Amino acid sequence: MADAGEILHSLFILALCRAHSSRASTGFFKGTSADQDRRFSDKELKLLKTMKFPSQFDKKVDMRKVNLDVIRPWVAAKVVELVGFEDEVVVEYAMGLLEDKAQPTPDPKKMQINLTGFLTDSTSTFMLALWNLLLEAQESPTGIPRTLVEAKKEEMRRANKGDNRALEERDRRLRLDEIREREREARGGGRGRGGRGRRGRGGFGNDDRGDRARDGGWGGRGGVSAKFTHTCTR
Repeated sequence: MADAGEILHSLFILALCRAHSSRASTGFFKGTSADQDRRFSDKELKLLKTMKFPSQFDKKVDMRKVNLDVIRPWVAAKVVELVGFEDEVVVEYAMGLLEDKAQPTPDPKKMQINLTGFLTDSTSTFMLALWNLLLEAQESPTGIPRTLVEAKKEEMRRANKGDNRALEERDRRLRLDEIREREREARGGGRGRGGRGRRGRGGFGNDDRGDRARDGGWGGRGGVSAKFTHTCTR
């Protein structure tokens, strides 16, 4: 186990050199010497004989059939999910292994070994998920994995569902406002103008005094007028 650990450490150092050199050059493996590549391959072979891999890795993927534009965002998101932060070096290194035009059918077993120094215990989880996506992608006419297509559809369904709920809530509030407005109008219509019901002007139009004749002045007051007339005729 100590020997395997030392091998992994050496592979990590060489992989790191390759990852950094890939960012400074167009050729992914440019910047590494032939001797480094030979030592790298020897250590890979030793690990390949001791490690166990899932059966999916026995299936080849032709990267010329894969839409890498949709794979890159998935790789970046998966790295964040597994290591807890964005790591551009790991993303570029992984994508470099997939985009190598000199080797359109990458070896997933070697990829897992090369990425172990970066992703450590999460490497096997990452590689299995990645390889399943690539296998789906090469079977698709568009080169897009079915899993990603279904995930996008589900995302759109949830968005539409959220929009529908917002519209339903808006309609419910409008109906409630209409009901309240009709109730206010119904309550206000029974009171009449001025809010005094059957009363007349000033609020006293239909009281008992409304049945009496209006007093026309002194002449209309019987007691005073009669005495005044009697005095004048005497």
